[in-house]
Amino acid sequence: MTAAYDLRDLRAPLLAWAVAALLSIFLHGPVPLYSTRSLAVAWEMWDRGSWLVPLFNGAPYSHKTPLLPWLNHAGWLVIGVGDVWPRVLMVLLGTIAIAQTGLLARRLYPHRPDMPALAAWAMAGFWYFFLFALQIMYELPLTVAVLGGLLALCRREGEAWRPWWPGFALAVGFGLLAKGPVALLHLGIPLLTARWWHPVARENGKAFAKRAGLAVLGGIGLFALWLVPAVVLGDPEYRKALLVTQTAGRLKDSFDHAEPWWWYAPMLLALMAPWWWSAWWWKQVPALWRDAGNRFAWIWVVGVVLCFSLISGKNAYYLLPDFAAFALLLAAAAHARPRLGVIGGVLVLAIAAVMLGARVLAGRIDQPFPDELLLSLPIAGAVLAAVGIGMLRWRSLPAQAGGLLLAIVVLHAAATPLIKSQFDFTPTANVLGEAQRAGKQIAFIGEYQLQFHFAGRLHAPLVVMDEADARAWSARNPDGLIVVNTLDDWRHPGAQPVFQQRWRTRWIQVWRAGDWRALPAQQLPLQAGAGELRYQPR
Repeated sequence: MTAAYDLRDLRAPLLAWAVAALLSIFLHGPVPLYSTRSLAVAWEMWDRGSWLVPLFNGAPYSHKTPLLPWLNHAGWLVIGVGDVWPRVLMVLLGTIAIAQTGLLARRLYPHRPDMPALAAWAMAGFWYFFLFALQIMYELPLTVAVLGGLLALCRREGEAWRPWWPGFALAVGFGLLAKGPVALLHLGIPLLTARWWHPVARENGKAFAKRAGLAVLGGIGLFALWLVPAVVLGDPEYRKALLVTQTAGRLKDSFDHAEPWWWYAPMLLALMAPWWWSAWWWKQVPALWRDAGNRFAWIWVVGVVLCFSLISGKNAYYLLPDFAAFALLLAAAAHARPRLGVIGGVLVLAIAAVMLGARVLAGRIDQPFPDELLLSLPIAGAVLAAVGIGMLRWRSLPAQAGGLLLAIVVLHAAATPLIKSQFDFTPTANVLGEAQRAGKQIAFIGEYQLQFHFAGRLHAPLVVMDEADARAWSARNPDGLIVVNTLDDWRHPGAQPVFQQRWRTRWIQVWRAGDWRALPAQQLPLQAGAGELRYQPR
């Protein structure tokens, strides 16, 4: 168990990040498509009593494992169904991950007392980690599981290393329940390379490997307590997807998020901004590489990036559980050279200048913006200017990370009018929910990502189809509703949509099916590809 005093030097980064995240995550509703989809999966499981098999529009959903829905259900049992608890949960998990990063630094660098706070501040200052933590997604439970496993692996009693193998087994099991087999990659790289960095593995490799193998098997056994019943309850397609396709299908020629092998190189420069944009960082990389105390962090970073680069399916958030490794290296750099470069302050000032000129720039962009945005951006620009000047003056890692965290909060708050006006499906979802409760059939043309299910509390699946099938369906169900995604809003005489709203640069329209089928556009011959519906995730 971790004593409470172990967190005393982490209170400042933990409090700063938690307050910033808690304020930011409630500025607007859950954002499509990640948050709305995760909530919808949890809602369908809850609504249908499917406690073992996740559901996607009524069908078994092999893409995801059930830990995040279960955590949502735990809160709903206490306070009822809603989006408050899932958002508080994300803030709690993010705060725990930052605390784990600081504790990991304490165990890896026991003779550098400033490292825990520096590592926690570095983690708190990652812009992508903060913004992604505002999404209700599966990566944060996975991150907590991975860091928990590494803390168990790096457990120390004074100067002696004493891995806590039951804790590592629990981390493997919960990691698998959080995101599936990818948890073994995140935990496996530090484990398989332990001979190069872990004293116990160097002293007695066979005993270490035996205990590690038993711990991994124990974690897989914990995972099997869910997997076996879920496989039995699911249909044959679900079993094949869960056991084979979801892992093998992403390794080579991925069916989802396929990218070239070099994709993570430029992506990391963006994810690590502005830290990796500074000469302060790159001048220290050779010394950090030679320092044996950083061997674990380097093996973790390089190993994970290389492995994910070799896998066909790629996404920036796949690396989220490994951000702590980058934080450890940044903390080590700040320990060696406490005064950082100016790039962070310069970047914030550059963003401030753009935001102060928002009214001028808006006149040159042919996109609709809410009027409130033209007020919020200049105000935020003025705040960011003050933050940037402060970052140029105070250049310690805590000051820089705190400045970046404040800048991200201000940017997010300034963008809230845009998010509310163009990224909130609640009005459409309410229309569909009322119609479904009135007994109407509802169809959706295109790729449905559950964006209406939770907000509308839908109890039945939508009929998902391509345009060719939609014409036939609307002829059979003229009083049903059909949801379409169009380039422009409807401004023509005659039949009108039941409801329409903007979605980014497009429009979502809800039509009475008979009216939609009678539109002139539906009397024209179908275009090529109209009968081919894009892949539907399950």
